[in-house]
Amino acid sequence: MVSEIKGTGAGAPQPIDASVRRIDRSAPSGAARATGSNEVVTLTDLAARLQQLTDSVRDLPVVDQARVGELRDALENGSYHMNEQEIADKLSAFEAMVGRGQRG
Repeated sequence: MVSEIKGTGAGAPQPIDASVRRIDRSAPSGAARATGSNEVVTLTDLAARLQQLTDSVRDLPVVDQARVGELRDALENGSYHMNEQEIADKLSAFEAMVGRGQRG
């Protein structure tokens, strides 16, 4: 991933590969207006997508209180049923995935 920030230098950053997108923030706004500096930010498409995802989940609640209440009620009244085999399969798949990541 390429991230490059430059001030008011003469040269603009050059992309390392074709997947790099250049965003020129030289128009006055925010900190640039306050400091009088120009900013150039270079992001890969992956970094731009990660920023979009971060922005989209920023305001989501950490815990879905309505869902927690539904599950609590189901557990208390005995209507919540678990599929033990499905849980075991998912745990095994998760452990296999994590194990592959640690060997590399």
